Amino acid sequence: VFSPFDGVKAMQYKFFVAAITEYLRSLSTYQINAQHFLYEMLIKLFVDNKLFYQLHQFLQYHALTDSKPLACLLLSLESVYPPAFQLALDMFKRLATSNDDIVHVLLSKNQLVAALRFLRSVGREESASPRVFLEAASNSGDFVLFFHVYKFFEDRNMRQRRRPDFIPADRCEHFVALYNSQFRTKKRTK
Repeated sequence: VFSPFDGVKAMQYKFFVAAITEYLRSLSTYQINAQHFLYEMLIKLFVDNKLFYQLHQFLQYHALTDSKPLACLLLSLESVYPPAFQLALDMFKRLATSNDDIVHVLLSKNQLVAALRFLRSVGREESASPRVFLEAASNSGDFVLFFHVYKFFEDRNMRQRRRPDFIPADRCEHFVALYNSQFRTKKRTK
């Protein structure tokens, strides 16, 4: 029914937005799940016509049903609408099954501290891979960040094993050596 709407003229977008919105409302009234392409088409209309305020409102007031594909679509819109990144993270959070996706997105944006805080907030810090975080911190070239990430996992190790050391299964030998070379004081020879 809506396939002719794809690639609509600028003058007609209001009609198409209203038609799709009403169709989605009707589906919701009768508790019928809407197909993902309808949300995608509506978002495309908003973006193509630079109706970012309306897009934000639809998402904020849950006029569009949360889903992983929709959150991924929002992530792809960050270059044209920067708040879409936070809207996508919020959607992932509401899905409650996407904690790993949130961590992955934050890591891809080099937001390591935010990813660690998130893991702590959902009680998943114990299952986090220190190697992944230490590698990202090391690759950032920011030694202060590396220090804080390293200390985070040392603290976690203390809670888990009552020792700050990494176990061989963590595969963090390289990062231990890097930490020691950067932050451990060397004994003076007389």
